[in-house]
Amino acid sequence: MRLLTMLGLWAVAAWHRLRVLDHAVVGSDSLGPYLQAQAALFGNLPRPPNPESGDALWLTMVPLVAAADSLVELFSFRFALGGIVAPLGFAAAYHWTSETRSAQRRWAAAMTAGILLAFDPGLVDTLVSGARSYGAPEFVGAFTLSMALSLRGVPWAPAAGLVSLVFAIGHHPLAIGVAIAALPFLHQLHRIHGGRTLQKTLWIGALAAVPQAARLGSLALCGEGIGACLAKVAQSNITEPVPWMELTKVSLHDRFAVDFKGTTAVVIVGVVLALFCRQKDHRKSALFAVISLIGVLGVGLSNGYIRSYHLRIVAVPVAAVAAIGLARVWPLAGVASIAVVLTHMDRLPVGPDPGAMARQDAAATTLPNGPLWVDRVWWGGPPTLDASAVVLSGWLRGRGDFELGDTTPFVLLNVGSEADEPTIKLFGSASTAREWVQEQSTAPHQAGGAYDWATVVQPNTRLEDARW
Repeated sequence: MRLLTMLGLWAVAAWHRLRVLDHAVVGSDSLGPYLQAQAALFGNLPRPPNPESGDALWLTMVPLVAAADSLVELFSFRFALGGIVAPLGFAAAYHWTSETRSAQRRWAAAMTAGILLAFDPGLVDTLVSGARSYGAPEFVGAFTLSMALSLRGVPWAPAAGLVSLVFAIGHHPLAIGVAIAALPFLHQLHRIHGGRTLQKTLWIGALAAVPQAARLGSLALCGEGIGACLAKVAQSNITEPVPWMELTKVSLHDRFAVDFKGTTAVVIVGVVLALFCRQKDHRKSALFAVISLIGVLGVGLSNGYIRSYHLRIVAVPVAAVAAIGLARVWPLAGVASIAVVLTHMDRLPVGPDPGAMARQDAAATTLPNGPLWVDRVWWGGPPTLDASAVVLSGWLRGRGDFELGDTTPFVLLNVGSEADEPTIKLFGSASTAREWVQEQSTAPHQAGGAYDWATVVQPNTRLEDARW
């Protein structure tokens, strides 16, 4: 029965996310993991799609890229997979709830957690934006469930939890803050599983972390000192430093008051009820969630960069403990669940360029056969076509003839010109395309974009190789 309920929650969460599929952002950040997964399928060693991410990000996208036949299908798989947080939250709340409590109370906690996560507006926005937290909430959810199972004596759970945490950090480094939440439970885990089992768990986790450690080491050795080098990567999006108190206030406000607008009390009241519950197991679950939140916040503040969307990383532990607290009075949990559904059912994010995926797919189907260099010239307005997106769409359809070359036929995506819609122009070579651009009355905002997809086919491609 629990398994069927979890599948049902996953289906509901996937359906809710697929409602905004058309609004998904298509750009360099959102495409990065899929491009590097495609590089792996070509037999090349991928590089992390963003400096702060690790190999877990592209690695987990390989099955999706291998199975998809278009960008719409690829993003559909990712959106549906994002719904897995709902059954993970259900199971985490069920197993964190004390086994001495009634089945009714355990089910109330589990269902409430699943519904909170299925309709969490912040997690839906994470998928639409494509570059906020990546898959870290899902892997932290798996870690949260594994911690509960570990405390129940399940022998494989500690190793599963540690590997899940390593993958979460590989998706977003701030997830390392969640590791702090496991520290208060080490003595209990040692008593339950024994030192030998925990040693094996650490070895398994260390093995899984080797690629990420190697990447981190390369970033730390930039020549400016380890701390300065890592802070430089973390603060790459910062224009001006912000006081830590202001960062904390804004990130907490935006995550809870804005993301959960209308149902903020559901989360806060639930967490408080769990913190002051007479049942020791429930206080432990609250301790785990609160320390996870503080850990992510603290790691972000140490680097000077934390935003509300980073706190979505701990969506599952926070939702699970809020549900456990509300389930102390199980009718209250039911009312809270109904309030969440009614409030957030139609609170759907709107992307800056609706229909972007279908547009890239349509452009890819119009490309002529044979070797092609696909690039873009952007005159202004929204960048409605992206060279890497069009090429990736072609790869997903089975094409393998995109390349750079002085005499390669050149496809120019003409975006933001006087025409209302982007146009696709075919030239005999890059030089003739350049001549056409130079003949125009105004200079383009940007010309180029082939480098990102060219390095997928040939990792040794230099930036100057993609210039025209």
